Formats: sequence, structure tokens, C-alpha cells
Amino acid sequence: MSEAQQRLSDLAASGRVHCTPYGEGAIVWREWCGPEASGLPLVLIHGGFGSWTHWAANIDSLKTARPLWVPDLPGLGDSASLAAPFTTEHFAQVMLNSLNEVLGEDSPFEIGAFSFGAMISGHIAALAGERCRRLTLIGASGFGDLHHQVPLLPPPTQVTSPEDALAITRENLLRLMLAKPESADDFALHIHADNLARHRFRSRKLAGSDDLQRVLGDIKAHLVGVWGEQDATAGDRAAFEARRALFQSAQPNSEFYILSEIGHWAMYEAPEAINNILLGGTPD
Repeated sequence: MSEAQQRLSDLAASGRVHCTPYGEGAIVWREWCGPEASGLPLVLIHGGFGSWTHWAANIDSLKTARPLWVPDLPGLGDSASLAAPFTTEHFAQVMLNSLNEVLGEDSPFEIGAFSFGAMISGHIAALAGERCRRLTLIGASGFGDLHHQVPLLPPPTQVTSPEDALAITRENLLRLMLAKPESADDFALHIHADNLARHRFRSRKLAGSDDLQRVLGDIKAHLVGVWGEQDATAGDRAAFEARRALFQSAQPNSEFYILSEIGHWAMYEAPEAINNILLGGTPD
């Protein structure tokens, strides 16, 4: 087992697994709660082609402060495949039903969510109403024409050599997920390759919709938007400012942060800044 595999295995073993029945399998959740953790449950929702491991750089620190509940979305990671219809609204209802099973139907919570998962989480928050107290959206998709689809190399296949597969994975990580070459380390490469190998749901079409933009005004939770300055999915400065305006129109007291020299997978590339924001602070 490589060092990266061992690190991820140890992190998984430090949490508890919970499953809620769904389809022919289950929605799989992982829970971490340090001895000093307190406050509302913090639900962390990963992005497209991902799993709970999108939060691997954040969990050890966050679990000391808050109870963490981290699912694999349907069709991704260890969770069962999503049943039709393949819409954002259905996705969100499935996840809220599962969340209600693990937390209780009346329990308040906060959400931190990434990319495609941020779009889904906007709908979860809208459905949950005042139960969702804070919603932090990181590199969120669902803003229609503001979202930029990044061209990627074709993924490795069974006949791709290990060396070429590693090179492809690294190149695509740097095109889509990370801004700094040094961020594409062995741990990031392992996480990304493992998630790609296990995905069954292709989210890119939904990610290009305006499904999040449409519900921003329906969300009761305190809204926080976070983007990396070099997020390849975000577009130019005008697109950032257009998103900021949408957040402020939905909630004049919303927060909006652009992290300097950081890419799309901001939780991995700037874990301390993201953790500070998730816990109610500022990036610094």
C-alpha cells in the first residue's frame, strides 16, 4: 500500500460509517466527531466525479471543532446509483431524505459544499428551509453561462500504461482542479484517480445548468460563496462579479470570498482558509 493509500485508509478508519437504504443499496455517510467538537452538525458535500475524499485535507482539523457528516452522493463513491429522474431537484430530495434519516427530521445543520455538490446543496437548503442555518458554496456550478466547461484529456483506460495514466491524471488535475503544480501531489493524484474509477454518474451536463442560480433567493440559510481566483470553471473577473451580485441580490448580508492563487478544489489547495470560512470566520 502506498503512503497516499495508507493515509486515506487511516482517515476513513477514524470515522464511523452510516448507511441509509436507497434503491438496491444505500447512501453511505461517514461521521467524524472529536472529543471537543460541539455545535450544529456540519454536512460536507463533495463535487462531481468525487466522493467524501474531496474533503480529505479538511476533516482532521474540522472534526476537532464540529460534528462532521460527509456523504457519498448517489452514483459516486460507495453510494448506490441514482434512480431517474436525473435532475437536480430529485438529487436534492434523495439527499435530504437520507440526511433526515441520519440526523433526524427536525435537526438543524450547516452545509459546506463543493462544485456540483454545491449546486445540489442549494436545493437541499431550499427544501430544508430554516433548518439549514449556513450554506457555504465552494466553486459552485449551476450558474448557467457563467460556468466554464474545461476541456480535459480522455481518461485512462484498462490498456493505458501506469505511467501514462498517472500523467493524464496529473494533467487533468491541473487543468480542472488545482492552480499550483505542487498541489498535484501523490495524495491528490490518488484521491482523483480513485474517484474517477468509481464514478457512475456523469454530472457535467447538469453542472452547466442554471439550477443553483434559480434557487438562491429561496434559501433561508446564511449564504457564503467561495471561489479560487484561478478556478478554471469560473470564467473571468466579470463572471466572478456577476456571481457576487447574484449572492447579494439573494441576501444582502451574504459573504463572498475570492481566494488568491487558488484553483477549483479550494478545500485541498487552501484547507486552512476554507476551514476558517466553514467555521464561521474569514479566510485569514
